Amino acid sequence: MQQLTKEHFEPISVDLRQSEAIKRPSLSFWADVWRRLKMNKVAMASLIFIVVLIVAAIVVPFVTNNDYFTTDLAGKNKKPSVEHWFGTDDLGRDMFVRIWYGARISLEVGLAAAFIDLVIGVIWGGLAGFYGGKVDEIMMRIADILFAIPYLLVVILLMVVLEPGVGTIIIALTITGWIGMARIVRGQMLQLKSQEFVLAARSLGADANRLIFKHLIPNALGPIIVTLSLTVPSAIFAESFLSFIGLGVAAPVASWGTMSSEGLPAMKYYPWRLMFPALFISVTILAFNLFGDGLRDAVDPRLRK
Repeated sequence: MQQLTKEHFEPISVDLRQSEAIKRPSLSFWADVWRRLKMNKVAMASLIFIVVLIVAAIVVPFVTNNDYFTTDLAGKNKKPSVEHWFGTDDLGRDMFVRIWYGARISLEVGLAAAFIDLVIGVIWGGLAGFYGGKVDEIMMRIADILFAIPYLLVVILLMVVLEPGVGTIIIALTITGWIGMARIVRGQMLQLKSQEFVLAARSLGADANRLIFKHLIPNALGPIIVTLSLTVPSAIFAESFLSFIGLGVAAPVASWGTMSSEGLPAMKYYPWRLMFPALFISVTILAFNLFGDGLRDAVDPRLRK
């Protein structure tokens, strides 16, 4: 065994120039999240697909020679070709353009529903978790009652009372959709409000609004953003499903759900009419879910399996 001598306890000399070279600036929370997210190739591929989808949904309908509503009965049910990349439907309408108009509707519904869920859920859950006691009990029981109402019943009633359309679908999705966000935020408030930085801010005279929106919610942004990223695909699927069963947007408006519904009876002879909208629904939802999972892992490495 090697004997310890006095030399083993002498301080090691350090080259200051080398220490400067290896020193790395500290990262902010979101910079660290982005660094972790970039290491996840699947999540980054999903993010690239989502960005391309959004840009294409905005740009493609303006740069093509076809539109989503013009009919051409002489050219109905054409196979995919150079002229019609995704073929045509039973009225001769170009499927390629209709797919991208459908992307607009799906993304509009998904992003709008997620934003409304974010606003209502953060405010409701933040107030309930911060004040606690009877306030928390009353607010969360109201949320539980709304959550217990059958979702499909709410949608059907709204479609009967209100005019069917994108706005009605968004309202239907957000009547109970914000409850999940509220529960997440409430849990974060209950966990954070007893922390030292909150007690320090309170001792300096910060009122309830400042404590909630300046101190507590910013420190709960991680779970909030992750929940938001997973709300979008749920809303996209819900819109597609409602349109598929005839409770969503009405013809001639292009929607992935209505296109799938129209293509289902013709699947045996004209499979592309169902294949393309169903493919876009599946891949888009999968991309959002994969990105949400990657973002979750990047925000909180402890959740990694």
